[in-house]
Amino acid sequence: MDIERAKEILGFLADGIDPFTGALLDEDSICNQAEVVRAFHAIQTELEKASKKKLPENNGNPWTEEADQELLEMYDTGSTEKELSEYFKRTKGAIHSRLKHLGKIEG
Repeated sequence: MDIERAKEILGFLADGIDPFTGALLDEDSICNQAEVVRAFHAIQTELEKASKKKLPENNGNPWTEEADQELLEMYDTGSTEKELSEYFKRTKGAIHSRLKHLGKIEG
């Protein structure tokens, strides 16, 4: 499911509206319970925050042998994971995972 559609559905439910028919939900619907409505709004807020975070350009792209070699050389010469993440345009987590995969670090 597209994240935008998911946010739209949550918005309707938080407003007490059936997202498929546009009809008002019954007053006794679980979706109209105060705690559930607050949960919908909390999720919407977090989704908005997450969608504003821009992932690095190479996020999710496969690693090439050339990039692996360059990563290893840069790591061996003292580049930090932060520096490597900026250079390779990947998250620090991706750099850490790749270094682990290549046997350079543990854990």
